[in-house]
Amino acid sequence: MPAYLCRVANDSGKIEELRREAATEDSCLRECASQGLFVISVRAAEGGGAAGRGGERISRKSLSEVTDILALMLASGLSLKDSLEIAQGIFDRGESNALIARLLGRLRKGSSFADALEASGVGIPPFYSGMVRIGERIGTLDQVLARLSSFLKEEKALRERFSSALIYPCIVLGVAAACAVFIVAFLFPRLEEIFSDLGPAMGGNVRNIMGGMRVALLIAGFIALALGAAIAALTLARRKEGRKALRVDSLVLSVPLVSRFLVRREILNFAFAMEALTSAGVSVEEALSEGSGALTNRALKRAALDVRDRLLKGEKLSAAFAASPAFPERIARWMGVGERIGHVEKVFGQLRAYYQQEVEKWISRIMALIEPVLIVGLGIVIILFVVFFIVPIFSLYGNVM
Repeated sequence: MPAYLCRVANDSGKIEELRREAATEDSCLRECASQGLFVISVRAAEGGGAAGRGGERISRKSLSEVTDILALMLASGLSLKDSLEIAQGIFDRGESNALIARLLGRLRKGSSFADALEASGVGIPPFYSGMVRIGERIGTLDQVLARLSSFLKEEKALRERFSSALIYPCIVLGVAAACAVFIVAFLFPRLEEIFSDLGPAMGGNVRNIMGGMRVALLIAGFIALALGAAIAALTLARRKEGRKALRVDSLVLSVPLVSRFLVRREILNFAFAMEALTSAGVSVEEALSEGSGALTNRALKRAALDVRDRLLKGEKLSAAFAASPAFPERIARWMGVGERIGHVEKVFGQLRAYYQQEVEKWISRIMALIEPVLIVGLGIVIILFVVFFIVPIFSLYGNVM
């Protein structure tokens, strides 16, 4: 769970700095306020953001299963504690059982469900606990859990489609890498032995050709390793809270094709959260605060919170979105429609449906482009191999004949 350093003042005026773990900065502020502390400043702690005790993290599959069961039981009229106790009997082992046991322990001590989720230490998404907190406050926890269940299922379906689209290219690239290793480790030495028997000059020419091929393969391997190392370094930097993570996320949004897909994927989650919150009667300002937790890209999350700040200063929602370059113009236009008809929640529903179609369209395009791109790429590699290796080898062999 992310950690924050809070500079606070107590009732006597004494100022001190505390380290607190919370799902979001707003949750950290609420916790300090509930203890009678006045927050002077708050910032993300370096090294914060561990998923939980020992780095454990509940899978989305288990979280979805628990959410399904609780939504069904709450809709049937059972209390939250009774629902959790029954669910604990259903999930008699595994991470779902461990999560339910922790939640029950917190609830029996008088904690709210949202606070129990945030303190569970298993990496509950911030927007999940935020929506649960609002559902508890306005008495619609069963509806909120039903919407969260639907959201987790849709997210799982999209992830599976995207993962399946990457299986084929990974297999092809793996086979290509294995073939390259085989050629360098086994084929080249054997060919050198064969041509060395035809004379020193012939052997020297073959060694030169194969040396060039080795250099080319080493350069290609080095580029691949450097690219992998760069991606790994950016991924590690992104997992940490603070300015580095924000810069990495901003950099990702500047990559042309990647940003177009990523923005649509992120706005789909954001629109879903906003639709669920505003349709439940939550104010747009508070919905923006909690709904921003659905955005995993920190640059977009910062932009959503900036929209909230502009709204609190008196700007219209459409103008606030229009002033943010991180969000597409479509959102500002639709917010203008929502302001005129007086039903912003319906607009977020329209945006969710639109961006869901867009994400599915992009995944279909990726799946359709993968095969021809791989065929062209492998064709180029084969042509280069023939031109710079096979043709020279046969030329030498022809000279001998």
